[in-house]
Amino acid sequence: MAASSGRKSSSSNKRTTKSTSRTKKTGQKKSAAQTAQEIALFHEIGLIVLFAAMVFLFCCNFGIIGPAGEAVSGVLFGIFGLTAYVMPVLLFLAAAFWFVNEGNPSAARKLSAGMVLFVMAGVVSDLAVKAAGSMEKYDVKVLYENCRMQKNGGGILAGSLSFLLQHYLGTLGAVLVVLLCCVVSLILLTEKSLLGTMKRGGSRVRELSREEAQRRRELAEVRRQEQAENAQRRREQTMARRQVQEEQRARKAEERRLKAEEKENEKILRMERKVSGVMLDTALSRPGDTAQRRDDIHEIMLSGEELTEAGTGTRKITDEPEPISVEAPVQPEFTFEKVRIRGVHQVMVDGEADYPEEQTVPGREPAAEVPESSAPEPSAPEPAIRIHKERIIDAVPEAAGEEEAGGQKMEEAGRLKAEEHRQPEMAQSVERAVPAPREPRPYAFPPVTLLQKGKAATGDSERELKETALRLQQTLNTFGVKVTITDISQGPSVTRYELQPEQGVKVSKIVGLADDIKLNLAAIDVRIEAPIPGKAAVGIEVPNKENATVSLRDLLETREFRDFQSNIAFAVGKDIAGKVVVSDIAKMPHMLIAGATGSGKSVCINTLIMSILYKAHPDDVKLIMVDPKVVELSIYNGIPHLLIPVVTDPKKASAALHWGVSEMEDRYRKFADFNVRDLKGYNKKVESMREKGEENAPERLPQIIIIVDELADLMMVCPGEVEESICRLAQLARACGIHLIIATQRPSVDVITGLIKANMPSRVAFSVSSGVDSRTILDMVGAEKLLGKGDMLFYPQGYSKPARVQGAFVSDQEVSDVVDFLKNQVLGNTYAEEVEEKIASMGNSAAGGGKASGGSDVDEFFEKAARLIIDKDKASIGMLQRALQVGFNRAARIMDQLCQYGVVGEEEGTKPRKILMSPEQFEQLREEML
Repeated sequence: MAASSGRKSSSSNKRTTKSTSRTKKTGQKKSAAQTAQEIALFHEIGLIVLFAAMVFLFCCNFGIIGPAGEAVSGVLFGIFGLTAYVMPVLLFLAAAFWFVNEGNPSAARKLSAGMVLFVMAGVVSDLAVKAAGSMEKYDVKVLYENCRMQKNGGGILAGSLSFLLQHYLGTLGAVLVVLLCCVVSLILLTEKSLLGTMKRGGSRVRELSREEAQRRRELAEVRRQEQAENAQRRREQTMARRQVQEEQRARKAEERRLKAEEKENEKILRMERKVSGVMLDTALSRPGDTAQRRDDIHEIMLSGEELTEAGTGTRKITDEPEPISVEAPVQPEFTFEKVRIRGVHQVMVDGEADYPEEQTVPGREPAAEVPESSAPEPSAPEPAIRIHKERIIDAVPEAAGEEEAGGQKMEEAGRLKAEEHRQPEMAQSVERAVPAPREPRPYAFPPVTLLQKGKAATGDSERELKETALRLQQTLNTFGVKVTITDISQGPSVTRYELQPEQGVKVSKIVGLADDIKLNLAAIDVRIEAPIPGKAAVGIEVPNKENATVSLRDLLETREFRDFQSNIAFAVGKDIAGKVVVSDIAKMPHMLIAGATGSGKSVCINTLIMSILYKAHPDDVKLIMVDPKVVELSIYNGIPHLLIPVVTDPKKASAALHWGVSEMEDRYRKFADFNVRDLKGYNKKVESMREKGEENAPERLPQIIIIVDELADLMMVCPGEVEESICRLAQLARACGIHLIIATQRPSVDVITGLIKANMPSRVAFSVSSGVDSRTILDMVGAEKLLGKGDMLFYPQGYSKPARVQGAFVSDQEVSDVVDFLKNQVLGNTYAEEVEEKIASMGNSAAGGGKASGGSDVDEFFEKAARLIIDKDKASIGMLQRALQVGFNRAARIMDQLCQYGVVGEEEGTKPRKILMSPEQFEQLREEML
């Protein structure tokens, strides 16, 4: 029992000891926490007191505390000098920094470095004003008073150090010591090594140098690849050119061999007199025609089989004494009129785009003779053949082959006989016209060297285009529209980014983000084509940073324009993809051009006219130009293509349009007489009649293009007649070869009326001021987003949507040079006097009969209504209805006519009109109208 009781007592003692130790530990933890809390509270109170002291000392330095503040300020400036201004702030920051980092050795080092920097700032201030350096002997009192009174220098603290440094080391030594202390303090304060910073900078420079060297190596590799590709392309082109030249030489050799065999056979047949029928060499013809036909056949370069059939027919030659019969018809008559001859570079199929500089006209050139004997040797490269439409040869080349003696005699006899028939006619002509007129020269097309070449377009780089595409894609993704960039087409003025939206994305959502896209791309304007015709994609057109000018010469020298078959081809410009756009006016067949002032309409019209001058012969195309502004088209006066001089009077312009209507009706009557449907069939029938030698064969009819530069002026002068003539021509004139080109800078509904717009299927819209004007021209918006300076929406007949095109540019100087070239040619051409007289008579009748026509337009009740209103002294439509027993519309028209002639005033809302004439004044007006 005793033992058990002893164990119990010992266990209870142990529990008591453990509880006592736990209590002690808990008390220690609580005391430590209380101590930390007290320290934090002490620091917070100390910071608040220091902040208050900082504000007090700072205000004392500026003398706004009073006399006590001035005394404290004097002490601060005496001790710290100029640095007394920042000393309170730095003191507060240092205390706060120490309280936050108490016990941190690094904080102590940084704090010490900051104090050294503060002292060095005072030394620098003292060195600047020489407060201590000017003393011959160190005196603390003098130094203190100077800094306190002048409020500068370094004070006692920094000034003493400055005096010590200058006294023993001099000014330069003092500066060096100060710099050393500042650098060391900054290193300790920032904990950044100066050498490490320099090392990292050097590493960065080396890295940038390596990247630049790598980029240059990549660019050099790209250039080498491009040069290799260009060299390979040139080698392929050279091989293709040589192959074509070899084929041509082989064909020419075969032709010469066939011609030699043919002449040998003909010589044998003539000697044996076994040929029946008429031979080719015995037919009477003018030497010029023979040379022209031979040269044309030579330039066309038919194959050997075709030459045999075309030149001689199929003949059977036998050795029997019977006459030889000709199975095929006698030599057929071939007409090679206006044959387009293509040079070597045109036949090549590799798409070579480099054309010879001396080429004069795309598709044609003036007459030039190269005898057949001057053909190059097989070893020499064959020169490129110049392109032209007509070729006139004065004499037969000597290398055409010698004629057989009998054939020469027959040919000479034929010429003598023809001369005998021609002599009486020549004598009569000399008697009729004593001063023999100078014969006109053949028409020469203007050379393209009169036009300037376009500058090479720089455009945005590939990297910039890809960056813009990425930014565009990110912008759309931001608004929840996920797309894929499928293609980028960079044109002269805009770049189109083709986007393919994911499934479920509405096109209207992309169109609605146009303003957001413009904001994120920082673009001038953005046009969205949704969707692109013929593609499952949406096009976003963004203006280029630098616009490229499309030169007219660059378009005229392209294969697209040179090989275009129509005489009235129009080089429009280049589309967004940079492709050349050439259109046929005959297929338009009428075009409306509209846009704001300065958007490029006049340049577009000049481009159209210049395209025709470079493509069409004056006998094939005639122009009628109407220029109410007088200065736009008058420069073309005197060119051979003009049917009449440029019309500048608006009334004569109306008469010119009316003459176009009468000419259209006359042509349709001729078509009916010849049982043809269009101008092409009529001219073809006329040519066949001439070939048959019919004396009553009429003249060929040219195509006529009527160009009106400003429709608004005509619609202001005589709107009814102009609108009627335009509508009739637009409806019916296509088949008879008359085409309208109408331009205006005011695309409003009172100028471009519904009837005119309905009959003008092809339209060109330049930059306009609003979407309403764009709808007036194109029946859709879009033209208000164009950039101007030739940027257009080209909407010819057959397009589902307008195409954005950068129009070609031709300067006034280039137009003047081409016109001067055409005027200097002596072509014997004059204006059509008959047409000019008809138009003048129509214009005079319209001008002279203005009052009469006005009187005929006046209602028959006009006089009665005027007298009634003047007598009643009341002007109202209701009174006219009751008195004249007419309807409201007629009474309103009579009232408008009375207002037009000044009998009554303008309407003033619900008030009655004012009576402006007395009975005597109306009688005078009636006499003038009669």
